[in-house]
Amino acid sequence: MKALRSPASRALAILLTALFFATLATGAAQASADRPTAAVQQMATIMHRLKHFPSPQGKQELQAIIDDRASSDNARILATAMMNLQHKAMADDKARLKGIMDDEGAPSHERELAAIIYHLDHRPSSADKQKLQAMMPAK
Repeated sequence: MKALRSPASRALAILLTALFFATLATGAAQASADRPTAAVQQMATIMHRLKHFPSPQGKQELQAIIDDRASSDNARILATAMMNLQHKAMADDKARLKGIMDDEGAPSHERELAAIIYHLDHRPSSADKQKLQAMMPAK
């Protein structure tokens, strides 16, 4: 420990320790930011069981997301686009979905869900269902 006796060595050790903990904190924040929100989990569940359009129960759940003041703008756009599904996404909704898909600041799960809705053709593909399953709440 003779190396830590000089003020420069101690300062370097403190700096490296601070950088280490800052890196850990950033990684933890990134991991939690990458988790789907409850609204995205709910929409992923609805999309996973979707056949041509949402069920009446699914539409009620989507309307609750739209009406919830705590829902993000993107969650409202996604829920609205899902409410309007008739085998495919409506043209008006596709522009908003494309905006989410292209927004690198949007959470990855929102971008992925937007892409699934945007490209939907009657029902999610097998690959889409795997992506949706990863967004769904753990059982």
